[in-house]
Amino acid sequence: MRAVALCLLEHQNLLLLQEFWHEHDHYHFYRPPGGGIEQGELATDAIRREMQEELGTEISTPQLVTVLENIFDYGGAVKHEIVFLFRASVLDERITGVPEVELMDTHAFRAIWMPVGALLRQEVVLYPVALRPLLGALYPANIPG
Repeated sequence: MRAVALCLLEHQNLLLLQEFWHEHDHYHFYRPPGGGIEQGELATDAIRREMQEELGTEISTPQLVTVLENIFDYGGAVKHEIVFLFRASVLDERITGVPEVELMDTHAFRAIWMPVGALLRQEVVLYPVALRPLLGALYPANIPG
């Protein structure tokens, strides 16, 4: 089991989502940026550190939205994450003023600004799976009519 901190980074009805390629099933999927919580680290500190490491920027004060369990199969192995989900704003125009951003982790990742409405219409695969139902409550003005 792994504890992770993920952040819904918001800007003008858009969320910054990291793009991944599922190596085993061959499709793109998206998830909020973030990463592992280190031993002895608070989840709030972890999300600030991850955003600094991956984006090279500060974020507004992160607000804890919820804690989710994410159990999934990846390459035949069952994975289990405890996800501390935060929301915050990016305070850097170098990131908010472009349609996509390169995130740095152990290697570079592409992140794109995705309209909340597109996520609610299920236009892309979004993980963790339990996140999508929360988006309607968090962003009710974007619910497709």
